[in-house]
Amino acid sequence: GETAEHLLSTADTMFQVVGFQVGAEFSSYSDLHREFRRYQRAYAVQLWTRHSRTIEAQRRRAPKRPMNDALKFAEIDYACIHGGKLFRAKGTGKRTNQRTNKTRCPCVIKVRLSPDGDKFVVKEMIESHNHTIQEVERERRPHQRRFDKAAQNNRADITESLGNTAEQGIQQEDNPRDNRTTWKMNQTNLEKMVPALASVKDGNVVVVVSKANVLQAIYFQDNIMKQTFEKFPEVLLLDFVHRWEDLWLPTFLLLGIDGNGESELVCLWFMQNKERETIKQLLRIFKQKNPAAERIQTVMCSGRPYCGEVVAEVLPQSKLITCLFHTLHTFQTDITTDKLHVTVGQQNLLLEILHNMCYAASAEEYDLLYHQLLDTNTQRAIDYFHQNWHESRSQWVEGFKHESESYLISTINRVEQLGQKLQAAMGKFTDSATFVQGLLKAVESLRTECDHRTVRMFQKPSFVALEASSSASAYFSLLTGFAFSRVQRELEEAQWVTFLSVDGEQAQPVSRRRGVVTGQSSCQCAFHSSMRLPCRHILAFRQLRGTDLFEPTLCSPRWTREHYLRNHPVFRIISETPAAEPAPVPPQQPESPKEETTPMQQEQYHQAFKVAQKLSVLAAKCPTEEFDSCLAVLTAVTNIWARGGQVQVNEINVTHRKEETPSASDDMQSDGVHQN
Repeated sequence: GETAEHLLSTADTMFQVVGFQVGAEFSSYSDLHREFRRYQRAYAVQLWTRHSRTIEAQRRRAPKRPMNDALKFAEIDYACIHGGKLFRAKGTGKRTNQRTNKTRCPCVIKVRLSPDGDKFVVKEMIESHNHTIQEVERERRPHQRRFDKAAQNNRADITESLGNTAEQGIQQEDNPRDNRTTWKMNQTNLEKMVPALASVKDGNVVVVVSKANVLQAIYFQDNIMKQTFEKFPEVLLLDFVHRWEDLWLPTFLLLGIDGNGESELVCLWFMQNKERETIKQLLRIFKQKNPAAERIQTVMCSGRPYCGEVVAEVLPQSKLITCLFHTLHTFQTDITTDKLHVTVGQQNLLLEILHNMCYAASAEEYDLLYHQLLDTNTQRAIDYFHQNWHESRSQWVEGFKHESESYLISTINRVEQLGQKLQAAMGKFTDSATFVQGLLKAVESLRTECDHRTVRMFQKPSFVALEASSSASAYFSLLTGFAFSRVQRELEEAQWVTFLSVDGEQAQPVSRRRGVVTGQSSCQCAFHSSMRLPCRHILAFRQLRGTDLFEPTLCSPRWTREHYLRNHPVFRIISETPAAEPAPVPPQQPESPKEETTPMQQEQYHQAFKVAQKLSVLAAKCPTEEFDSCLAVLTAVTNIWARGGQVQVNEINVTHRKEETPSASDDMQSDGVHQN
């Protein structure tokens, strides 16, 4: 009798294997390298030559073995870029921005010479990975670090040219901005922007008109902006950009904060004016187009009075907070000797009290400063404060702003920085059409940079010198880089926390904010309330109680690597894009499942598909009269698995006459299929 292993090996010799798999043969190094490149594209991985031995070196080890010199190499080991010897830092850990590709990935493909020394043969393949496999990761990795000869010569010429230019000096031309004239976007130019914005794929453009049918504003949001806000809607930042180089066009930028602390543009409003009703209508459109707006926890704006009123009316479930910088600037503008009829000394005293109020960490500290303000006996200043600031103190006092989920953001510098980056990346424009084109290109450019940082976090993580079994190491594996940097600092500060009192499962730590109560899973401090991460007080109390410092439930899911990888648009888009087709292998390769799958399911699919290929080859070699029974066995297994059952296969050895040629169908027909 013959076993199934013998039949499989016989089938391999009768069928030419195409592609990287155990037993595949390549007659030349160029064929091997071509398959090496195709395999990387098809399976979205990047390999490197971890080990190689030339024919010349191998001949010194085995001089009598036949080897073809044209093959160049006798041994080649291809490994995943994340495989290989784990990097171990020799420093003290002060340079925290160290990164490494090495994560002990087991993927390897070992290629050796055939026994006759005339071909390459794949001897071993391990295709499992311990990391995510995404096409976007492979595209953003550097594939060649060394310049070729042509590039080196070109680089030398450029260096020489720059040196000559530096010696001669650079002629400074007149700055064109000195003679520029600012032009204002009128209704006609604003209308010309609509077709350019509407041409964006999956873009959403809404125009706002007045009762007289006059265009007032344009609402724009593409699909990526909508997806980003849908997954990270908790905090919304909004502010104006008044002008773009020579163009005066009030533009509202709406920003969200993703799971790695990156600022993501989620919507654009182009406005003819900054009237209250126009902003209210645009915010209503935003709420209507984005169902995730119901989950907004905090909205930060620059502090204009009508902005707060509009946000409170359209998004009543969210908390409004104002920018600290704009609040201080408003105090500096309103508290003057002319407006309030006070002396210079009184003015300085009022500004100092109001400045300290902005940074008050608790209600007790605010009340103390409030009574100091009343003691100044400046009635105009007191009336001004009561009319404009006292009732809305939860919006501008730092100790009150971070009682909800705000991620400790105190200013709208993120919006201003994004506006500056967009202006720098836009280039020159002459009319409304070129303005829209330049703005969309700038948005796409900044989005690509953000995506690159996102992918880099997974493919080349930061090297942090942490003990393998420590709680810091566990948090590092759980959280994104931004969130872990905050938790790591809290872990370091936890050892210095002292408690005023400990009562059962609660304690009162020493804190600037009085009356803070801490437990093993909750705390009233600003860090825990606004970041939804474990603070130093919780960690110190857990350490005092002898509880493990690592507790995943203390971290909001939005900060975890799993949530970030599953919901960030750059990974979602790639998962929806069909992968490159592998090389054709008889019989024809079926399509992979269209539903969204995890990296582990993709890996299992590839492994199962190779076994299914082998079964198809064996079934095709069955005699005609036995093919139906073989197909019935495969169909029965498929149906049982589809119902969620389990299959057990028992091998039965069959003795053949000497004149008969053993076929693949004999082994398959002798197997009994039993459903459990």
